[in-house]
Amino acid sequence: MVRLIIILALVAGFIMLYRSLFKANPHLDDPADAADMVQDPNCGTYVPKKQSVKKSIQGKEYFFCSKKCSEEYSSKKS
Repeated sequence: MVRLIIILALVAGFIMLYRSLFKANPHLDDPADAADMVQDPNCGTYVPKKQSVKKSIQGKEYFFCSKKCSEEYSSKKS
């Protein structure tokens, strides 16, 4: 019986260690990061503001999902 308890404790410890080392997306733990989304004006995709491509066009700041979308949008605006 004692062996079973020790084995279960070790398994639980390894599971906790694995989860702490290999989190899928640590940014989702912070609700402020998850709520700070911006919409790409070119394709309509929502992306986290920290990961977006920021570009100023005619004095206004825009946020894009990729460099390709930012270039397409600025060529449409010109």
